Amino acid sequence: METGETTSAAARSTAPWALAVFAVLFALFFFRDAPLTLDPVRTTQGPEQFDTARALDRLGRVLDGTPHGVDSDALDQTRSRLLREIALLGYQPQVIAQNACRGSISGSSVRCAFVQNVYFTAGSGDGPALVLTAHYDSVDASPGFGDDGIGVAVWLEVAQHLKQNPPTRPVLFLLTDGEETALLGAQAFVDSKARYGVEVGRIINLEARGVRGPAMMFETGHPNAGIVTDWSKSGARPVANSMMTAVYELLPNSTDLTVHLNDNSTGINIAIADGLDFYHTNHDDLAHLNRASVQHMGDQALGATRAFLAGDWSGDQTGGEIVYTDIVSRLFVALPEVFGLVLLGLCFGVAAMMLVRPTREGGWQKLDWRALALPPSFYVVAGLLAFLAQQLVGLIRPEPSYWTAYPQALNMAIFAGTTLVGALGLSFLAPNSRRATLFASGWFWFLIVGLGLTIAVPGFSILFLIPGIVFVMAGGAAWFYPRYQLIAYGIASAVLALMFFPVLHLLDVMMGLGMAAMFGVIEAMVLAPMLAMIGAVRGGKTIVLGALGALLVVGLAVTALVPAYSSDRPLALNFSAQYDMDKSTAALFASTRPGALPKVIRDQLTVGDIPSPVGSPPNLAAKALPFATHTHAIATLIGDNTTEDGKRVIRLQLSAPGARLVRLRIPAGARPTQLSFGDRVSALREPQQGFYVVEIVGRASDGAVLEFTLNPPTDAAALKPDWLVQGVWAELPPEARAIADMRPDTAVRIQMGDTTITTKQQQF
Repeated sequence: METGETTSAAARSTAPWALAVFAVLFALFFFRDAPLTLDPVRTTQGPEQFDTARALDRLGRVLDGTPHGVDSDALDQTRSRLLREIALLGYQPQVIAQNACRGSISGSSVRCAFVQNVYFTAGSGDGPALVLTAHYDSVDASPGFGDDGIGVAVWLEVAQHLKQNPPTRPVLFLLTDGEETALLGAQAFVDSKARYGVEVGRIINLEARGVRGPAMMFETGHPNAGIVTDWSKSGARPVANSMMTAVYELLPNSTDLTVHLNDNSTGINIAIADGLDFYHTNHDDLAHLNRASVQHMGDQALGATRAFLAGDWSGDQTGGEIVYTDIVSRLFVALPEVFGLVLLGLCFGVAAMMLVRPTREGGWQKLDWRALALPPSFYVVAGLLAFLAQQLVGLIRPEPSYWTAYPQALNMAIFAGTTLVGALGLSFLAPNSRRATLFASGWFWFLIVGLGLTIAVPGFSILFLIPGIVFVMAGGAAWFYPRYQLIAYGIASAVLALMFFPVLHLLDVMMGLGMAAMFGVIEAMVLAPMLAMIGAVRGGKTIVLGALGALLVVGLAVTALVPAYSSDRPLALNFSAQYDMDKSTAALFASTRPGALPKVIRDQLTVGDIPSPVGSPPNLAAKALPFATHTHAIATLIGDNTTEDGKRVIRLQLSAPGARLVRLRIPAGARPTQLSFGDRVSALREPQQGFYVVEIVGRASDGAVLEFTLNPPTDAAALKPDWLVQGVWAELPPEARAIADMRPDTAVRIQMGDTTITTKQQQF
């Protein structure tokens, strides 16, 4: 009770209680990913359940461990095996081959390739089809078992279930090519939907941004009420919240579903996202693909397919918006978006009232300005301390992302620093504040943040609303039954930790620790309402602050001493041999920052002596190579005309035998407005860093014919600027391989892997 809290102040120390509460918070934080732990893989399953072993066996027959990029011999072989597996399921697969192009949002770049989508149909009846899609190509450095072999395996297993129980709605299985090359397979589908013989209804896309973790539903079409409600009926453990969906929509990331949503279709995206260190690397193989993750995605995909087929699609384009979240991946809660905002506002009003609530003696409680100032001060100082701690360690660590191998060390250091700031606030900023006031102040500011974020991005409301409702109930219980005040505050704190600690883990998995200050602020926001559990720290302050300070020092020391990279969390490291065909020079460059390089490799290279290639970061580590005649990419002018409105139209034919891609860096002074590749036309609008970039990927790059529309300057005497024609080959020359072979098991190839790149200036 409040009276006991004040009268016993001098009688006893609260340090043991404070240390106990902080110890519990550390334990909860350390195991924050526990609610996301997946169920073990079933050893037996019923006829209606997803069979993980069968799906993985099938995947092992489709993928042979070889990278299979768009328009490559390896992808041809993968496609042949895929078609055979589909036929064995009793379907008749079809292939649609076509050129495809897709430009960037800014219109500064365009990528094109020859793609071959695979599709087959199930079900019967009229009306829009359910499109079940994933991509079967990979990046050039990766076998692609996670990205996106997992999606292919899951849909083939779902196809077997639908063969045994045919749906009464049409279903189109769409396995796209060229996803890794600017989502070209999905773009090709959108460009020629009539060739697939169905009307698109709903879409379920499967993806991977790693090799493990829960399958999270992270993107939806809008309005979302119908599709999210039906998805929640899948029967699988739900992992989704509208806050993460809203954050994803603010990021520049995209998948095949992005193309469909831009085409006014609707659907959902499901992906695994843990194990990011193996994403697009040569470790994205069958050995590293987590079986429990495959099962979880399979359960979700099969359940969502059944729920969508049984659902009512009539409101997909006209229905409402909802906010939603899972609770420890066991429960799923959703409510209308507007209702969520109203309820969150009411919770905020209750928090404001509790700051100056009526007293039992009559009148109103005087506002405790110190307690009210504690949470925002906590946010600012905790964020600043996290930033400074990260920078401090960075002063003695040469690796830019030194926390990669052991992120838990930096995570615990940030959390220790945040708890230390909270304890300092209790000890010196609000040393005499009552628990009830600390409770109301912490929740007041927590709900202010939630309300502000929700007004800006409505999807945020649900994660703040559920703890907010518990806060209102706990505050009322503590008011009416002051004897049980700590129990009420403990329940509210537990719900808050249960909702936000797993979110902190997901943010770490999906975004990394590069923005340490953000984690400090979020942790302070969550811990501020919990400070009421501790109350004023009387007696033993030195012990409490010393213990938390020691944990911070230990966390920083461990962060500073542990290796930056390991075989489980490796460094992404490529090498590129760059040949300047005009200057007759050649050099080998390491793709990552020099400070991150393994010592055995760093000793072979120099920094600053050789300028970095065009489009690369400055001061890359490099070594001069002997220049030798090398096959290089060229563009030949085969057509040059002027239109009636004064525009110049030129046709170029590319030549680059064996190249993986040809890149044209077109100077802004050339003023291109349009690119035509076969029957594909793409606009070129705004250059970036003085260039437009056009890439033709795959075997079609050798011999490709491109048509450019230029808007030439009115000054006829203006000089024609130099275009840069670059060819990229997926290999290193013999003289560069010795250094690449020094790459330890703590470093992996990523994206295109090691390459040889030739550059030649040409005028047109």
